[in-house]
Amino acid sequence: MKEWADDEYCLYVNGGECSDLWSLLADWSDSEDERAWAKHIPRFVRLIACWSRLGFIKVFRSDEWPADHTGEEVTGQELDELLADPRSWEYTEEPTRWICVASGDRDIQELEEGMCEQER
Repeated sequence: MKEWADDEYCLYVNGGECSDLWSLLADWSDSEDERAWAKHIPRFVRLIACWSRLGFIKVFRSDEWPADHTGEEVTGQELDELLADPRSWEYTEEPTRWICVASGDRDIQELEEGMCEQER
């Protein structure tokens, strides 16, 4: 298996845990400061978009928790719009919608070095 970049490993672990998008940022930054999370959004937008198209990650949206069981998978242009919306990445004390990353249908072992280089 290829050497993992830190952001790839973070997304891989959070996908396995079906984490909310905001949780991915909190884990990556190791911070509870939501203002500090925003600068990391572009990194994960690119990576999630790439891995989603390749089948390694899925993104779910729902009005109920847990999103990966109760919601719909978001793909294509709709996913691009969802990831570009800063509200998708915000922590909310009493959420009315959940957006999470989950493991995809393809085994992450298939990920080859450089597969997403054109996305960076």
